[in-house]
Amino acid sequence: MGNACVTNNMSANHNPKLTLQDFAKLVERLCNPSTTDAAEADDKSEPFQPGTDWHDILEKPIYGRICTNTTSKLAAAPGRKTAFVFGPETLVSEIFMTKSPYEILLHLGFLPEYIHLKACVQKANYWIILFSPKQGPNQVPVLPATWDGLKEFISKCYPEACSSIKNHWTAIQTKPVEYFEEQAGFKFIQAVSDPSKPLYMSYEKFISLPTPQKEWEARCFLYCELRIFELFSGDGVTKNTDGTDGEREYICLNYDKEQLGEGNFVAIPLKIDVPDNVKDKFKSEEK
Repeated sequence: MGNACVTNNMSANHNPKLTLQDFAKLVERLCNPSTTDAAEADDKSEPFQPGTDWHDILEKPIYGRICTNTTSKLAAAPGRKTAFVFGPETLVSEIFMTKSPYEILLHLGFLPEYIHLKACVQKANYWIILFSPKQGPNQVPVLPATWDGLKEFISKCYPEACSSIKNHWTAIQTKPVEYFEEQAGFKFIQAVSDPSKPLYMSYEKFISLPTPQKEWEARCFLYCELRIFELFSGDGVTKNTDGTDGEREYICLNYDKEQLGEGNFVAIPLKIDVPDNVKDKFKSEEK
């Protein structure tokens, strides 16, 4: 990717604003510059400055997620009902608009070893899914991945669990996952690995338990159903490997293409060029 390709048909005041389809074409050109045709190469229109307020660029909010095993759903894991995504401010940022796909993955929290495993060992394809959720009074909104946002999401998507979760809210916010695992007698990662197994705490199972539900049962439900794992901090931003803040993070339903419609869900292939030094470091895994 690079600044030279960040062009579109907007004038200097960014009007008209980009639709999802317009923006997807721009991202595809950035990810695959070799496919830029002569007309686009000669485009003299004013580029928007990376980091500009997305409200000045996009017609409506666009969210994104990096995937390796699906192009029709945000998350392909069996039983997955929610997904974490990045928002429009990330999509129009300098990091996203000027860096290579590999560098973007690093910035979004992907470890070099994991990128190498998927791209070089498993030969998996990386995709960026861009989507715009439907808006309306009966729609579940995309919400900031904060404690307040999580509470609102639970109230809208899991109303019968809301009261029980609120009873343990202070402990959920302040205690580490290990605290609840000690009460449960098992690691929650064991539960989330297979939704068909007895340890998995589904919504249906949680609300069928004797009330009041225990602390660990409430936390296990959040772990399994909403994927609120160990690193969730509740401040609405991802964390980089060095402990610094990353990008704003959101929680939403695990949308699929059919739910949102063709024009509101686009999957764009990412060509990941893993650096030679990373390949050399993890070369033994390729055999």
